[in-house]
Amino acid sequence: MDTLIPALDSDHLPPPSIKESRPDGLLDPHAARSNLTVGVDFPWQKGDVITIECAGTPGLGSYLSPQIPIGGFARPFQTHIDNLLIAFNFNRTVSFTYTLYRGTETPVVSEPLALFITRINQLDLPRPFIRQAEDDGQGRELKVIDLVDFTLRINAWLLGRRGNPFWLRLKGTNADGSVFEAPYWRTPENKVDDEFNRYGFFEQNFPAAPLQGLANRSVLTLEFMAGLQGSEELSLAEPFAHRNYIVLTESSDAPKILSVRDQDGEVPDGADTRYTRVTLSGSAPGAIDVFDGPVRIDTVDPVAGNWTYNTADLDAGSHAFTVRLADGTGSASSPRRINVVLSNLTLMIAEAPDNITLDPLRAVATFTAVVNDDLLPTDMVFVTVTAAEGTPAAGSHSTTPIAAGTARPIRTVLPVSLVAFSIGKIMNFTFSYIRGSADPVTSRPLRLNVLPIALEHLVAPVITQANGDILDLKDVQAGGSLQFGVWPHISRSQRISLYLEGQSATGAHNLRMWVVTTNMVHAAWVTNGGYVASISANYLRLLKDGSKLSIRFMVNLDQVPNEAAATVFQTREYTIRSIP
Repeated sequence: MDTLIPALDSDHLPPPSIKESRPDGLLDPHAARSNLTVGVDFPWQKGDVITIECAGTPGLGSYLSPQIPIGGFARPFQTHIDNLLIAFNFNRTVSFTYTLYRGTETPVVSEPLALFITRINQLDLPRPFIRQAEDDGQGRELKVIDLVDFTLRINAWLLGRRGNPFWLRLKGTNADGSVFEAPYWRTPENKVDDEFNRYGFFEQNFPAAPLQGLANRSVLTLEFMAGLQGSEELSLAEPFAHRNYIVLTESSDAPKILSVRDQDGEVPDGADTRYTRVTLSGSAPGAIDVFDGPVRIDTVDPVAGNWTYNTADLDAGSHAFTVRLADGTGSASSPRRINVVLSNLTLMIAEAPDNITLDPLRAVATFTAVVNDDLLPTDMVFVTVTAAEGTPAAGSHSTTPIAAGTARPIRTVLPVSLVAFSIGKIMNFTFSYIRGSADPVTSRPLRLNVLPIALEHLVAPVITQANGDILDLKDVQAGGSLQFGVWPHISRSQRISLYLEGQSATGAHNLRMWVVTTNMVHAAWVTNGGYVASISANYLRLLKDGSKLSIRFMVNLDQVPNEAAATVFQTREYTIRSIP
């Protein structure tokens, strides 16, 4: 019986070799794309048997061969093992050994061969492509405007095999600026099958409509991943290099926005501007409609194929301008976006210390806007007060521009009369400055909630002939005198309503003295600090003894004849005495 050579132990049994590896101990997956060849060379004897082992990631990343009778082979011995284990060991060190079995002797393990398996070089992997792009998908531009559908294709990849799942996602930017992202291939539907292996590629057609909604000349990215380990777990998939296309969604003669300018010059797409007015310009073969978002703001006629449009004042925030042919044909242009960022001027109202609410009783004598900002002394400054929609024009006001000067903060006196128009409503304030010949720069709006006047300050009128809360009819045989005072923010032309509600011997006995549509505060009332109205003796004499007479008075402080929105005063109530 053969005996084990004494010198042939684990320290002297040489390591195996991998034909596809490099001398520096690296194994490039590209080199092992077809085969993984193990070589063994030592002075074996007849009847020797070996097993070959790769210690890598547990599971399919490791390998143990069946026993191989090696004694009858010439030296060196070579055999192929499954290169699938490469896909499980990217960026890992694996160890190759073989074990010698000789007769009844104790098996001997060879010295190890340690190899670091690198990741697949992206240049060795195909990139997905769209066949309708220039140069059969290999170019930079993808014109989609005339496409009905488009063809996605991926060629076979390194270490790919039947059952590999794969994913493809398209990413881009829609014409409205929103993100376009859509999966086109995914598991479990998409896996390498026999037909894929037979032809060496996979391709599929899809409708082109989603791509036609992308922004013109935006970037469309194709992101492809494959499960080289056969797993449907996306986190284990191998990412391939992206394919990027410049998407063309407009024809050469479609209307375009080529420039957006403010007083400082060109405003790049998506950039900020501190001005509320900008100038759009571009080209078009005919009349165009200009849109700010979904809202059409004007129609412009080009001159010699070129057009220019000056916007009105823009609100603070983002704006996306597009143009399209006024006759409705064709698609909209790619949007040009700007963000109107109004000056960070700090505006306050002195009488509203919390900058949220305004108690009208604090603004009876003074009404003052305060700005503390580093303006030039020569800057012309003004404040604009805007009342709520539906308020008469007299409720809004812009102060006359004056030089900012050197005193800080800048205090601007506002008309107290404005407050009455906005009691119970919202007032908007802005501060603007003009520097040289430039357009005004305006602050962000300050919105104040103007509180109602407290009821305790809305005193009901009195019948002067009454004794406390008793009205004796013998004292008003010639009629009664109803005396009114004044209230905070009283002003000429405020609409008024007056109701007397009582009881006669036959039932309700009411009198509508003043009607909101025709009666109002007159100048003498304000000047004299009060007013006396007469109550008809004919009305009073019919009041029932012991009944109640209620006086209800209401004022529309904003001068709008709307009784439902009137300020209601305290109710005055008298007990009637009619028995001598």
